[in-house]
Amino acid sequence: MTLFLLMIVAHVLGDFYLQKGQWVACRNTHHYASWGLCKHILSHIGLLVIALWLAGELSVKGWIAIVLIGFSHLLIDIWKSYQADKLVYFLLDQFFHVLIVALAAWGLNGADIELIQSQLLSLLTVKYLAVGCAYVIACRPASIAISIALNHYTAQLKDKQTGLASAGCWIGYLERCLIISFILIGQFAGVGFLLAAKTIFRFGDLTKERDMKLTEYMMLGTLLSFSCALMLGWWVNRL
Repeated sequence: MTLFLLMIVAHVLGDFYLQKGQWVACRNTHHYASWGLCKHILSHIGLLVIALWLAGELSVKGWIAIVLIGFSHLLIDIWKSYQADKLVYFLLDQFFHVLIVALAAWGLNGADIELIQSQLLSLLTVKYLAVGCAYVIACRPASIAISIALNHYTAQLKDKQTGLASAGCWIGYLERCLIISFILIGQFAGVGFLLAAKTIFRFGDLTKERDMKLTEYMMLGTLLSFSCALMLGWWVNRL
């Protein structure tokens, strides 16, 4: 685990702190022929050498792992340079980088399939599965259910929907996941703080609009969202 964490620190430093904006721009423009990408890969390799040296793994296997990680990083970044600047590609890019690092650390530490299987099976308990279900239900399914419940009132406010596209959905996802997290860790005051914070931010809009319909609509949406998250959190805690 120490080796894996050191390699993750090296990856984060190389990808997010040492990589300059002009290197990224050069990569996105010139792709595989980019000097910025070469500098980025070299800095990454340097950080990996330090990480493996600190972990005492700078052996022949360690150097092979560094070369493989550096080469895979190069290929993944070239692929990313052809993609649009969207969240899904950023997440995929980071997922593949971390996966390669994990496999390298696993190989250097000695692969123990039975240990990994036992650790994965230990996660398949009713409690952990229920927690996963709660978060999944709290996002898209709950959003659709709330949207259907408010459909009649939404039609009355079509001329007032001037907010950012999809922002309301993301706010709902985040607030319900936060509420479930607060309940699971027993910090119920966080739920009250979240409701108060949302009320303060919305207060200005509602005061400006001076519209009873809009106020009631927002109250209904917020209370439905909070109720859904509270019930999911309560259900998980009951198991």
